Amino acid sequence: MDVNLNESTNTSLESLKNLKKKLNITELRANSIEELIEKLDELNEEEEGIYLNKELTKSLIIELLEVCDVEEIYLPVSKYNRTNKKILEALSEIGITVKPLTTEKGRPTTKKQIIKKKMEDGKNPKEIAISTGINLKTVEYHYYKLKKEIKNKITNNKGIDK
Repeated sequence: MDVNLNESTNTSLESLKNLKKKLNITELRANSIEELIEKLDELNEEEEGIYLNKELTKSLIIELLEVCDVEEIYLPVSKYNRTNKKILEALSEIGITVKPLTTEKGRPTTKKQIIKKKMEDGKNPKEIAISTGINLKTVEYHYYKLKKEIKNKITNNKGIDK
């Protein structure tokens, strides 16, 4: 498997939570490489994919390969861009795909969550504003932003199917 940037870009639009639900992906976050290696020791041998919040290094890859038989590694875009291209090529030669993944930054606001839930119930911005007491302009901001995200996901998923 080679590292396909177009496929990676489509995948990067999905949130980590949705990806974890669809595939057997384990999320590993740590403050240091040593802490990450300790967490690797607790992994199941049958992991299909793994999300790491650290740059891939030779020692980390060796430890990862010793512990589990992973097929895909997901990294934050910033870490993916800093990863040595030789490491990416070497991993692709042994059948491991490394993909960048954009995750949402920060905690979602409670207003955004409320508006999203009301959108799923089929309410329009004015109805949401009246029922929740949230300012109409705030509702419209989140409503149309969420609608655009949904449209982009649908468009990108159509591109994957072709």
